[in-house]
Amino acid sequence: MVIRNHAPSAARALLALLVSLAALDRPVLSQQDASPGEIRIAEDVDLAGTFSFRMRVRLTEAPRDLPTLAANKDWESGTVEDYASSSDFGLGRESGALAGFAISVLPDGAWTWNAGDGRGRLDHRPEARTQGIADGQWHEVGFCIDRSAGVAHLFHDGRRVALHDLRGVGSLEGEARALRLGAGAKIADVRLESRLLSPEEVRADFERGLGRPAAASPTADWDGSPLRVLAWNIWHGGRRKGADEGVGRVVDVIRESGADIVLMQETYGSGPRIADRLGFELYLRSSNLSVMSRYPIEEVHRLFSGFRFGGATIELRPGTRIQAYSLWIHYLPSVGKALEADASPEELVAADAKTRGSEIDAILAELLPHLDGAPAVPVIVGGDFNSGSHLDWTEAAKDLANHHGRVVPWPVSRSMARAGFEDTFRVAHPDPVESQGLTWSPEFPESHQERIDYVYAREGDWDVVDSRVLDEHPDGWPSDHAAVLSTLALREPPPALRVMSYNIHYAVGMDGKTDLERIAGVIRSHAPDVVGLQEIGDKAMADELGRLTGMRSVFGPSKGSDNGYGDAVLCRLPFRYVGNESIPSASSSRYQAMAVDVDISELHGEGAALRLVNTHFDWTASIGSQEARRAAVEVVERAFCEDPPGPVILTADLNAAPGSPPLTDLEERGWHLPRLGQPMLTHGAPDPTQQIDYVLVRPARAWRAIEAFVPDEPVASDHYPVVMDLRLVR
Repeated sequence: MVIRNHAPSAARALLALLVSLAALDRPVLSQQDASPGEIRIAEDVDLAGTFSFRMRVRLTEAPRDLPTLAANKDWESGTVEDYASSSDFGLGRESGALAGFAISVLPDGAWTWNAGDGRGRLDHRPEARTQGIADGQWHEVGFCIDRSAGVAHLFHDGRRVALHDLRGVGSLEGEARALRLGAGAKIADVRLESRLLSPEEVRADFERGLGRPAAASPTADWDGSPLRVLAWNIWHGGRRKGADEGVGRVVDVIRESGADIVLMQETYGSGPRIADRLGFELYLRSSNLSVMSRYPIEEVHRLFSGFRFGGATIELRPGTRIQAYSLWIHYLPSVGKALEADASPEELVAADAKTRGSEIDAILAELLPHLDGAPAVPVIVGGDFNSGSHLDWTEAAKDLANHHGRVVPWPVSRSMARAGFEDTFRVAHPDPVESQGLTWSPEFPESHQERIDYVYAREGDWDVVDSRVLDEHPDGWPSDHAAVLSTLALREPPPALRVMSYNIHYAVGMDGKTDLERIAGVIRSHAPDVVGLQEIGDKAMADELGRLTGMRSVFGPSKGSDNGYGDAVLCRLPFRYVGNESIPSASSSRYQAMAVDVDISELHGEGAALRLVNTHFDWTASIGSQEARRAAVEVVERAFCEDPPGPVILTADLNAAPGSPPLTDLEERGWHLPRLGQPMLTHGAPDPTQQIDYVLVRPARAWRAIEAFVPDEPVASDHYPVVMDLRLVR
């Protein structure tokens, strides 16, 4: 909502506003009944929540004392300080730590934004060359606080110029519900609204109000060519070679590289300057980490610790998005010092695991479930991992001077590989002797030399076209780290395999009627490629379901007879029956597991195959049944999973909830339960209360779950089916 004013006016502030009204021919804030230079903030604007602020300003020259243009705190009570350091840059006021927000102007004529909550503070310090406001022209500046996403969108002249993570900064409520306007500038059309404005709204409103186009923003106009991704720790904001000269060299390197996306570490106050000179969008995850993109940033991802990890969804073109993450993990312990102390490979691994190893595992524990929420979106992770790679410290490379005769299975790189990420430099250069790819350190050649900076691409998403290390600039390299530039081609995804698991209760529905056609109709309506069925009356029932669905069928008897009950597999693709195996039971019923090998050449090319295991574990709630279910896991493992021809899928009524011992046992043996964010309640139709029916896969890195759902089928059986679309990662 627009700010409303209810206090006596001040002549100077009113005159400035009236001049601005004449210049813009637009409605401006009325200063009637306002105290000098202050406007009351409407009660429905929640400064601890989501809101948007914009103002028009006109300055003919830039003062040198960072005056107030608009603030809801006592901005000018703080002294002007130069915050240039190894982790910050530029002028600000001490009062920036006070609760509230402030917009001011830097001595070079660029606007500056500050936000604080009394403990933490954020500052945006760009350059006048791209974000100036002191040239005698009308400009619009502002910001939108999106509390749900935890980010502030900053705007200059209708263009979004940065996204600042709100990490560490809470409510922007000042000491009073009032907005102070500066008297040294012409100010117009001040708007404080209790809603989040989109970049498109801000742009359109600016162009409509000022009658000129907004500055060019990154657009989603990717032509499909390979993307260039640069991971680089720029060393204290790139300023170690000079506050301006060093930043200029950083920009030179990025521009010359042709990078489309930059995953930056030690951004330290230089982010707005670098991104603006490149014409890139900027997401500042923290003072340390940033993502810069030639294409629009659509969404931010605030995982783990802001200082160590975070990323963004980038829209390359309509309908095509990727996720890119910047990472920095602990620089200790020093591998160089450990080698000087003659540490063994086991000691090196143990020390690395305590800091970097534990951090990467914690990051992946948040990242992997998060990625399940958008499984079809390709993913890149890049940055300063401060750790060597098991792909470098091999038997073949142990005699390299910097490896000291050691073969070291470094835990960080192994965790990334287990999580399904490819080291793009090593994909492009498989031989660690021929291509070491050292990134630490061009600045300190006397130190232990190592490859510790990486661009990782999730398997199945990308083809690696090239990857190289950059460490040269004609005037001197500006960082203590080399940069890694990887060229990646987006891979055309293969068709998904639709899998269904369904306990059909012998075709007896919740209405008491036995109706095979109804069951077949449920199956047909979801068009699965392969179905694991439990509680089949006999082989004749399995055959009839095959006929009704138009799929091949095979029956797995529980009592060794085709005339007794059991389970079945239906498949529209060719398959080979592997066998049937009895599994433990503590009840009077007998149970079994069956397996087929499915030819998926139609989806993945000649020779592609998978194994489908289908089973039904003991149903009772006794202690013995729990142990029987756990013992059944061992039978399935021994009978069907020790030497499968390829990846494996398990369809099952496990009669066990997620997180229970049978599920934990399966996960310990490599089975993965894709979790796509929604509850998967399957048992107790017509109002199911628990999940006991599953589709699981192994190995986890071989599969990508694209969609999973429980169809609303409340009558056909006492169970609901589970349907999952799976993409095999090659």
